[in-house]
Amino acid sequence: VEFRKVNQQVQLVAINAAFRADKDTAQSLAVQAAFSPSLLASVPVASSAHPQRSTVLVEVSSLLTGDLLGLAMQLNLTFKQGYGLDGRNTTITQTRASSTGLQIEVQQHFATGSINTTAQPGAAPSVPSALPDPRSLFLSVQYTLSPLPAATAPTRQADVRVGYFTSTVADFSNDLARSPRQRFINRWRLEKKDPKAALSPPVRPLIYWLDKSIPKDYRDTIREGVLAWNQAFEAIGYQGAIEVKEATDTEPRDIVGNGQAIIRWMSNHRPSFGAIGPSHVDPRSGEILTADIGMEGLSSRAIRTARSQVLGANNAHGELDSQHALHGDDDARCEHSALASEQLGYALDVLSAHRDLPPDSEEVKAFVLAYLKDTTMHEVGHTLGLRHNFRASRWHVNADLDKLDLTRKVGNSASVMDYAPINLNLPGQPAGSPFQTTLGPYDLWAIEYGYKPLEGDAKAQQEALRQIADRSAEPAWQVALDYGTDEDNALGLDPQSLVFDLGRDPIAFGQRRIALARDLIERQASVVLKPTDEPQLQRRRIAYALRDLERTANVLTRQVGGIVTRRDAPGSGRDLLDPLPATTQRQALALLSEQFLSSRALNIPPKLQRQLAPDYFERIEAFQDPTASTPATDFSVADQLVQLQRNVLNVLMSDTLAERLLDNIDKTRDREAKPLTVRELHRTLREAIWSPATLPTSKAKRKSESMDNAPWQRNLQREHVNRLSMQVLRGGSRADVRAQFRQQAQLLVAQLQKPLNRDSDSTEEAHRRDCLETLQRALGASVQRITP
Repeated sequence: VEFRKVNQQVQLVAINAAFRADKDTAQSLAVQAAFSPSLLASVPVASSAHPQRSTVLVEVSSLLTGDLLGLAMQLNLTFKQGYGLDGRNTTITQTRASSTGLQIEVQQHFATGSINTTAQPGAAPSVPSALPDPRSLFLSVQYTLSPLPAATAPTRQADVRVGYFTSTVADFSNDLARSPRQRFINRWRLEKKDPKAALSPPVRPLIYWLDKSIPKDYRDTIREGVLAWNQAFEAIGYQGAIEVKEATDTEPRDIVGNGQAIIRWMSNHRPSFGAIGPSHVDPRSGEILTADIGMEGLSSRAIRTARSQVLGANNAHGELDSQHALHGDDDARCEHSALASEQLGYALDVLSAHRDLPPDSEEVKAFVLAYLKDTTMHEVGHTLGLRHNFRASRWHVNADLDKLDLTRKVGNSASVMDYAPINLNLPGQPAGSPFQTTLGPYDLWAIEYGYKPLEGDAKAQQEALRQIADRSAEPAWQVALDYGTDEDNALGLDPQSLVFDLGRDPIAFGQRRIALARDLIERQASVVLKPTDEPQLQRRRIAYALRDLERTANVLTRQVGGIVTRRDAPGSGRDLLDPLPATTQRQALALLSEQFLSSRALNIPPKLQRQLAPDYFERIEAFQDPTASTPATDFSVADQLVQLQRNVLNVLMSDTLAERLLDNIDKTRDREAKPLTVRELHRTLREAIWSPATLPTSKAKRKSESMDNAPWQRNLQREHVNRLSMQVLRGGSRADVRAQFRQQAQLLVAQLQKPLNRDSDSTEEAHRRDCLETLQRALGASVQRITP
């Protein structure tokens, strides 16, 4: 922002730094005319000009107590109420000045005269649930006014092979450039005291402050997580690049000044984010000026619950609601901590299902604190400028993940910036380190690209950066330095840019995770709860296992039709759009069919199902909270299973996958003798879903229907029929896709037309006729094409 004096007004203006041109040029006049700044606030001049400095006074209360951040709009978008800023009860509560800037805290009051209960288009209104009166709430806003550096920091060009957050500037100075856009990585200003020394302290180290709100039991672990990054800086010649200090009574709780970051402990009514790591950047150069890490206190409470209840008394802490979209890579939306906390809960359930451990044992403490260090390292990486790297988890061959000494020394993943699942093994088998507690090779390389001192002119420096980035395609480094981030995961093509996968072999990983989940489920049938146990223990364990099965299914479905997308520069020698080998695709499809789509998909004994009660306290609290999702009283295995199977079918029966398989055949016709085809995919699905085992023909089999999975399988068969009929009616965008869907529907009709040799009023016969009629109606429907 900048202050502008216009006549007798002083304006607070948000500058538009995304567009520029060299000063005193015609292009700069054009940029100034084309791109407007934004007015945030204005106040009248409150004094005459100072005789020497020509400065004037303004009343800060009038300038900064307005809704500069648009918080009323955010409240109304969230709750659909008429909240507005109450200026009369909004006030500045504190100001602090230092040599580096001015900090002003404002307590803003937002209120509404009445609560709206009428549904609006798109959403029903709600209210903040943690208020004594939902018509009124206070929000504290902290403004820090600190001068931008007089000289902008040297910029460093972004490279798509290395994952940094970037600042983009459209520079119109050169009309001959192919594009005016220049992309700079976001990084701290770091310079050696002795540029010629192989190892030198920095001119100004990066200081991370531990806020007094952090529980004392966790400060040492968080300190270790921050200082772990010094390993990467020492590798490029910086000694003590990062320092950690603790806020005390003599130091302000919130630190003002460039080159500093603070780690806070935060409390929320419900789990929200786990941890966040946003930073503030000079838009002219990408220089990181300040950064904040917020660790959600609820994660701490979950950890303490785990230590005091889960392991010692076979209890599980409440699972976090982590079904968030993993799209978008804004560091303020990072969900690593919340998802890792859920993984922690799952792992503790797995461990406590096999043996009791004293809750205060050193083994338990080390296990839990490893999660906290993992999370701290991840969020500090964001504050250093790094984005997620979702390809890093495939660094190790799967067998190496079971080696404890190896994984402790070098980590489970090539980067702490991944979302890796907790590294578990079946009971009685060797297991590696559960969490990532050290930097990986990608982290060292990424810091080298962003922070290594470069010599020579601009051309020489650019060549040095190119040589660093080129290592990503060298055979010795390809897997360790491969990079794929949020959009690679979200777009759903790359089978290697994934969350919650681990190891180079996704099939072996899937088999292990399925076995772990099934083992946990099976053991619940023989669990005898003690009076001191939570009644909801078994329900939570089953829920954890099902959620992990769902994530495993996501990893496996991405292998079918998957295309490895590489960010290599020209000349690397690798294919940039590389379909997976058909063998891997078939293995993934076979595992999905057997474990998720067959009659053996899930087996929870009736006696165990009768024990899966809800948490009644959580249910009544959610029932009384209009913004909360009320837990279901019943635990329907059929609903859980069919939802899991729907997610699998949504991918495997989509037009998008069918069309990609056709494209992959063309891409690999010079190397694949038997590529996976659309016909083979749907034949495999049909055979798994409609296997004879799901359509019993004997009276003995019918009598045992209550003990088998036939009702659950009929739900899946109905889902298959509905999707197949819809695809027949839609027709698909390609001729071959349309033909395959119709053929599969016809083949299934022929199978369903065969008599079942049972009573005409049986459930199986009614199901058969219903599915048959649906398919026949779809095949017989006339298609009307509407020409626009």
